[in-house]
Parts: sequence; structure tokens; C-alpha cells
Amino acid sequence: MEIRQLIKQTYPFDHLPEQEIDEIVSISDLKIFKKGEIIFRENGEPLEFLYLILNGEVFLEKNSQLITHLKRGDIFGYVSLMSDLPPASTARVVEDNTKIIQIKKEKFIDLINKYSDFAKFFTKELAKRVHKIPKLTSSFQMERLLDVRIRDIKIKEPVLIRGDLNITDTCKKMAENDSTFCLVQRDGEIGIITERDIIKKVLAKELDPFKVQAKDVATFPIITMDASEPLFNALLVMAKHGIRKLVIKESGAIWGILDDRVVISHESKNILFLIKEIDRAKTIEELSYLYSLVSESVIEGVMSGLDPEYVGKYIAELNDRFMIKVAQIVEEEIGIPPCEYAIMVIGSEGRREQSLKTDQDNALILENNSNNKEYFEKFSAKYIEYLLNIGFPSCPGNVMISNSYWRRSKQEWFKEITKWMENPKPENVLNISIFFDFRNVFGKDALIDELWQFIFNKIKTSKNFLPFLASEAIKFRPPIGFFGKLQTEKEGKHKGEIDIKKYGIFPITQGIRVLSLHNEIRNTNTFERIRSLKEISVFTSEFAKDLEESYRFLMSLRLKSQAKKIRNDLPPDNYINPRELSKTEREILREIFKKIEELQKLLFDRYNLRYFS
Repeated sequence: MEIRQLIKQTYPFDHLPEQEIDEIVSISDLKIFKKGEIIFRENGEPLEFLYLILNGEVFLEKNSQLITHLKRGDIFGYVSLMSDLPPASTARVVEDNTKIIQIKKEKFIDLINKYSDFAKFFTKELAKRVHKIPKLTSSFQMERLLDVRIRDIKIKEPVLIRGDLNITDTCKKMAENDSTFCLVQRDGEIGIITERDIIKKVLAKELDPFKVQAKDVATFPIITMDASEPLFNALLVMAKHGIRKLVIKESGAIWGILDDRVVISHESKNILFLIKEIDRAKTIEELSYLYSLVSESVIEGVMSGLDPEYVGKYIAELNDRFMIKVAQIVEEEIGIPPCEYAIMVIGSEGRREQSLKTDQDNALILENNSNNKEYFEKFSAKYIEYLLNIGFPSCPGNVMISNSYWRRSKQEWFKEITKWMENPKPENVLNISIFFDFRNVFGKDALIDELWQFIFNKIKTSKNFLPFLASEAIKFRPPIGFFGKLQTEKEGKHKGEIDIKKYGIFPITQGIRVLSLHNEIRNTNTFERIRSLKEISVFTSEFAKDLEESYRFLMSLRLKSQAKKIRNDLPPDNYINPRELSKTEREILREIFKKIEELQKLLFDRYNLRYFS
């Protein structure tokens, strides 16, 4: 009786006919679990039951981190049932005598196929649950480094040379082995010579590299450590002695060289470690090496299912650090700036929502331009040159501070923004869409504050500006045809595909931008803008949640598609192929396009867009 009562009271089962409830009760099992028991494991066999908790509590965990805390009346296991994939999490019982109703997969799938409202609930929940990944805690912790042994990571094989080899031949030996150092033999002991040693001790002193021998430049004796030691101990020794390379032995013999770059590469998935290394970097060459590690780290995060909101913020945080460091290096080279200024990132960078094909978009604002043009022209040219040398992609539209159009004084920006807003021709609308997501990355915050305040004041006196901007958000209708069929490109190289940015991501970012400007919300991130709009009752809680999860799903589809293309040596783009999606993903995509239509109707009505469409 208690089982039937719970099923009948639990949404969406409460919408099913009585005979279906009776059949579910008759064919389901009630199982009692002890505290600590595992119901199913992450990446185990695909599930055969849908689970409904009658009494007790269950934790869903991923990578040993809690995702969801489930109690009486909660349903779980449907992600695996609907996708036929292994469970994405581990279900662990956390209370003794936990009673769980097990509903057979065949019956669950039958209900999905027979009752559309029942199916809609699970497809919506699936969209949320598939992408619900906890914030990743820093992996660079003492406990983890104590657990990783030196022999567990890939390190360089040693290059051994005679001590009487001259410096010219030593350099040739390094080049042949693609190495920046060699071990040096001298009278039965081993030392080490590095590129830095050669630069400081030979070239800087203008000594003849044909006459100077390696043993006269190398450092003796070498510091060694056994391969069985924890990586943490190796880092302590390197820090203590101020060295970048540590000789590793295995069974008493030299096994390899632990380089600080090897450690950085090993830890490249750790944002705190990378930030620390970026801040420590002194040269563009060092920054270039660190930047090369970021791309693969991001791709791995995307392919492992990392929440796209955090992917964007991860990329943005690291890019911000690179840009800050480059600005500091340029200031050191050309001197103290003659007035206050700020470097802004705009577009998707400004929103912290970069994809894997995003180029750089930046602008510069300065306090006064009258006598400072020459300094900031030189500063901007060098700044962009260094970003390109590091590996930042160039902007095809030249939206960079090296272009004088995107480098202005405060008053000049005020005039240009006024021109954009009062004359909304296509190029001005494009500039607004890029620029109005600006945020400060380096320099004076007060300049950014004044810019925002000017824009909000200008909007109040420009009655046609927001409607015109809103009309852009309804320009592209979601690609849904008769009977809810997804419409794809009919011809060309993207035949059979959908431009997910044009029809999905853009209408949301543009629509949310309009509503945020209307309500003087300075936050530029789309996820956070949606939450802010909910807090001031522009959106209901349910609509905001649906919109947020829709945007998350679209971003995830695009990121995964781009990551796959990069892995296959193809250029990343904004197109996805619906045929490569599962049946469930296609159903979710259709529901999302319907949600976008709701947003577009809201904008149409709020800004009276009948004259714009």
C-alpha cells in the first residue's frame, strides 16, 4: 500500500492512469539497502532499473565528489536508462534501512513512449542532470601530489656528454636531442649544464665557445632523487635548492631528468597551478609555453563533460592572466603610462563564454588622449604583437587595440557609443553586440564604471535603441519544421547540419543582453544575467531555470563538436549534425528551440516589435 501511495504521489507518475500505477506496483521490486552499499558505479554496466526512494538517503557522486543528495520521493537512474550508456555517477546509500523501489527498464521505456507529458519531464531532467557537474576543486593538493610518484609521470631521458666537449659541440648535442640541458662526466662524477648556464657563463662574458669545455660551465655535483619518491618531495627539493631540473635514479642508476616544465605539463589541468606559473613567468617565451598547455587541458575538460559555464570561466580566467602579464611586460619595456587607462575584453571574452574557435576581441579606454596618442599607439602595437606570439589568435575583424578605432579616450568613447545608438545601421549594431559585453581585464576600474553609467543614462533617453536591439534577437527563428522536425542546411558544405550559434546561442545571448541593459545589470555572463533577471522578477523561476539549462545544453553541444573536430585535425566551427546526436539529445534540442521561441515572443511583446519584424 505504501509503495502504491508513493508512486501515485510522485510527479510525473501522478499523471498516469490508475491501471498503469497498478501494473508498476505489481512488477516492481522493493529492495532494502544498508549504509555504505553501492547501488551502481560510475562507468559500470548500463542500468536495468529506474529507482524511486521510499525511505532513506542516497548520494550521487562523480569523481568522488557529491553531485546530488537524494531523499524520499526522488527518482534516479533515468540518464542511463534513456541513453543506454553506463552510469555517469556512483549511487551510494548513506542511511541504514534505505528502501528503494526498482521499476524495470522495459516498463519505464514503455511509459516514455506512451505518455508525452511523462516523457517531457524526463527529457528536461536529463538535460539538467547530464550537464550538472560540480565545481572542480583544485587538483593541485598536497594529498594528491603525495600519491603521485615520480615514476608515474613521463620525464626526459638523460643526454650524457664528456666533460672535455667544447660548448659549441655541447649546443649541437642539445639540438640533436631536442633538449635544453646535458649531463656532464668529470673524473667519475656527474654534473649538469643547461642553456641558461651557457648564456650566463659563456656568451654573456663573450668567451670563445670553441675553447670553453662543458665541465668548466656545468654545475657539480648533481642533486638526485629516487623515482619511487612522491612528486611532492621532488617539488620541495627543487624549491629548496632553487633548481629547475632534478636528476632521477631508479635502482641506483640515472633514469631521467625531472624538468619543471614536465611538472607544469602534468599539472596543466589545474587552474591554480597554471595561474601561479603565469604570474611567475618573466618572458613571452615562457608565457607561450604555458599557453600551449591550455588548449589540450580545455579539450580534455570538454570531452569529459565539464559544465560549459565553468569551461568558459576557466578559459577566461587563464586568458585574463596572460593579458595582465603581457600588459605588465609592455609597461616595463616602454615605461610608465602617462595617464590612467584600462584594457577591456569584449564579445564572448567579455561574457566569459569563449568557444574553442574564439578569436581575441579587445578595446582600450584612456583618461585623456590629447598628449598620449604616441605612447598608447606603441603600447597597443607591442601588446597585440606579444599576444599573437604567445598563441592568441588574431581577430579577423581587427577588433584589437592595435587598431586605433578600438583605442579611444573616455570622451571619444562616449561620442562613438552615442553614434552607434542613434544610428543603428548594420555595422553599428554589430559593434554594439560585441562591445556591450565589455569588462575590465587590466587597468583603472573607475573608467569602466563611468562607461557603464554613460551607457545606462543614454539608454533612458534613446527610446528606439532597445527595441532595435531586441529585433536582432528575433531575426533568426528556431529551425523547427512541421511535426517538430529539425530543419538543417539544404546545400553547401554544411548540408544536413545546423548552425547552433545562429539559431540557438545568439538569440539567447542577444535577448538576455537587451533585458540586462534595460534593467541596468552590469554582469556580462549570460548565465549570471539570467539569474539576475530572475531575482528582479523579469523571469519566473521556472522559465529562468529552463532558459539557463537550455543555454548550457547548447554550449555543451557546440564545445563537444568543436573538441571532436580539433582532435580530428579539422577547423572548429558552430555547426552540429543532428544525426550524430542520440534520440534523447534531438528531443532535448527540439524542446530548447521551443523555449527560444518563448523568449523571442516575450521580446516581441515587451518591445512592441511588430514594426521591426
